[in-house]
Amino acid sequence: MPGLWLIPAGLLAAATLSFVTNWLALIPWRRAKHQHWTDRARLYHPVRIAAVANFWVLPAILSMSAFLLWPNDSPHWAIIAFVTSIGAIVGTIPMDREVFPRIPLKGLFRQAAVVWVIRFLMWFVFLASAALMPNEFHALTLIIAALFLALCIFWTYDGWIRVGRKLGLFLPPHDRLQRIVRDTAVQMKVSIGEIYFMRGFLAQAFAMPESRRLLFTERFVELLSDEEIAAVTAHELAHLTETRSAYLKRHVIWLAFLPWIFLKPILNHFGLVGFVFLLLLSLLASFAFRAVARKMETRADSIAHANEPEPGTYARALLRLYEDALVPAVDAKSNAIHPHLYDRLLAAGVTPDFPRPAPPSPMGWNGVLFSCALGLLVMLLITRLAENW
Repeated sequence: MPGLWLIPAGLLAAATLSFVTNWLALIPWRRAKHQHWTDRARLYHPVRIAAVANFWVLPAILSMSAFLLWPNDSPHWAIIAFVTSIGAIVGTIPMDREVFPRIPLKGLFRQAAVVWVIRFLMWFVFLASAALMPNEFHALTLIIAALFLALCIFWTYDGWIRVGRKLGLFLPPHDRLQRIVRDTAVQMKVSIGEIYFMRGFLAQAFAMPESRRLLFTERFVELLSDEEIAAVTAHELAHLTETRSAYLKRHVIWLAFLPWIFLKPILNHFGLVGFVFLLLLSLLASFAFRAVARKMETRADSIAHANEPEPGTYARALLRLYEDALVPAVDAKSNAIHPHLYDRLLAAGVTPDFPRPAPPSPMGWNGVLFSCALGLLVMLLITRLAENW
């Protein structure tokens, strides 16, 4: 196949661009190594957001560039997207190692591999669905859309758990964790399903209301005391008590990406107007999701505060979690899913021992640069395709 050289070249380009731009963007964070953790978190946040965004943006840029520059010789865009997504994640590992030196390099590579599969598997199904979609709206269009929707539902409810088991993401149940979670659930009179103990170097806890599962990482159990684990568990259990309507409203986020599988027929029929419509729909869905999710997070915080073992326990646990992961005490967005940590502490009856920090930049300069480049490439690609319509 002509142009096979583009496959290793794309992998190398993605890894190099990711590594170099992340390294340069971290310079202000390096200079602040002796400052308070809230200052370091504020400087790290835009770099992290840009690095995560570039997991998707760099593959899109490189696959579009290959198609535009070598339309007859380039391998299928999906192949380029596949290998460059690997390169983008590999190029980010040095940054993670520098920011979190406590994480062993072997663990970072393992975590990157698992995250890549979990995060990208459904997106490649999405890309395949969009690629197979015909240029016209007919029966095949509906069949592909229905199959993709069914896979999304399966993945959300159980699919990623099954894949995670195969990849060794989950560890045997942790006795201490099981005891604390079960006791807290009994105290709050909330029924729960399985409790999952996951590999993970960041302290995190999740609730899956659709299956009444709770998930906790290794670092979470390692970092927090029994009382702090119980307080955060109360927050997660609160999500299991949400109304059915609130739970269903969260699925509005699917409108941010599902309609894009119809990109080909929409562009064929409506051109640039159709593309703008999809873009606006994604933005509106994201705003609506944040509004619903933030309301539920505020409610869960109130319930956790009401059920904490001792006054101040929940606030202390939040402080530990944010500091350990270098999450800003004041978010870059006023409409973020979680309220600002500073406000969460005040709501829990605790006045922080540090002044209210300034919000961080929403995204690092490297993320902005690549996002602008992607926007220009999209416009160029649409123009090129429109010439053939």
